[in-house]
Amino acid sequence: MRLLVAVLLLAVSLPGRAGGADGADGTTYQNVVVQPGDTMWAIANKYLKDPARWDEILKHNRLPTKDPTVALPGMTLRVPVRLIKSQLRAAHLVYSINRVLYRRKETANWSAGKLSMELFQGDTVRTLDSSKARVKLLDKELLSLEQNSMAVIKPQDRDGDLELRAGSVFAGRARVVTASALITPRTRDTRYSATVEADLTTRVDVFKGAAGVDAQGSQVEVPAGMSTRVRPGLAPEVPRAIVNLPEMENRAFEYASAVKVGGGPAPEPRGPAGLPPTPEADADSLRGDLQSLRVGLPIAGYLVQAATDREFKQIVLNKQYEAEERLRPNDEGLKPGAYWWRIAIIDLLGTEGRFSEPRFYTVGVPRATRAITADLKKAIVIASPAEEAYIDAESVRVSGIVRDDRLRVDVAGKPMRIDQDGNFLVVVPLKEGVNEILITVSDPNGNSTQISRRVTRRR
Repeated sequence: MRLLVAVLLLAVSLPGRAGGADGADGTTYQNVVVQPGDTMWAIANKYLKDPARWDEILKHNRLPTKDPTVALPGMTLRVPVRLIKSQLRAAHLVYSINRVLYRRKETANWSAGKLSMELFQGDTVRTLDSSKARVKLLDKELLSLEQNSMAVIKPQDRDGDLELRAGSVFAGRARVVTASALITPRTRDTRYSATVEADLTTRVDVFKGAAGVDAQGSQVEVPAGMSTRVRPGLAPEVPRAIVNLPEMENRAFEYASAVKVGGGPAPEPRGPAGLPPTPEADADSLRGDLQSLRVGLPIAGYLVQAATDREFKQIVLNKQYEAEERLRPNDEGLKPGAYWWRIAIIDLLGTEGRFSEPRFYTVGVPRATRAITADLKKAIVIASPAEEAYIDAESVRVSGIVRDDRLRVDVAGKPMRIDQDGNFLVVVPLKEGVNEILITVSDPNGNSTQISRRVTRRR
């Protein structure tokens, strides 16, 4: 008799198929572990959108009793995902490189992550050096975590699909929350990255679509090609052009490729791995980077660094400039070649800000050997106005810098005077309501492209 009971208990306690597996009728299941003292009624109240449908669980599991008030033995139940509350639906680890760890909710121990494993509300995923992970939510939304990142799946006390505590994540329709901000996609095709920096500042870069960034009761709309930062305790900054667009393009390409194959292995970003990237332009373009960094900010100066490696372990130039001192990268005595460059703004109190994203520029290469970039939009930086800006005045300043002195710029149909550093500035009158300002860039070969800035003059 004891042997018969033991066999029966073993049979009912065998786990069902792995969570997420499809049944013969197409039903997708999630595993629910029975805790000591759990009854069917308690499980239904905790997990099901409609607890009255507890009896549907009976159809997919062999149980020792049909009485919902009787405690069940330790076992794993297969529950149709369509019945489970959305916030309790499992996510899955669909891709990992090198060391990826996870930690269950309310536990302290980290364990090695395994492909296809379930991740539940409150579980934490962590990537280490040179590692990467992709997590798929049950609504098929994909989240891509970069190295040295840590994120909580569907945080219980935060309004988001993922709480990013460190590092960087690339996402689409998912809402990401950080210590200082909430990022909400505005379109179905939105693609963006959220990064938590060492001082808990949040940076949001939008590659496609648009995203709303909320913090401290304020919100900014960030359109494609723009970026904003949120410092702890402060409102979001006015969006600016993405500093390192080539890197963002690579992340977006890799993400799109991963989505096509369900989140698993996908082609690596464009360009051969391990080789230095193609220089974006001459280092004189740093003046454009500086212009975009200092828009609207009174500064005392800026610090410029150049290095032979992207991590800036081999720095070959470290120079501080006064606010009005002209930046001449080609006059700094560096050997001709290509270097990584970055800039840090110094405010009026003498406080040095964070460095901009590294850019790969040439120095000492004769201008005559340079070809005009095929993408003319990359040859110009529009410092102001921001896209979708709201203006209270009758006019707006349109300013920017051209990265190549062979190009022509027209704003609202009028040719611009460009100074020796590539800067241009014009005041454009506004009518009430929405205004579209067209900026045309042309090269000597007759090629041209247009950039549009939509701004609204408040009534």
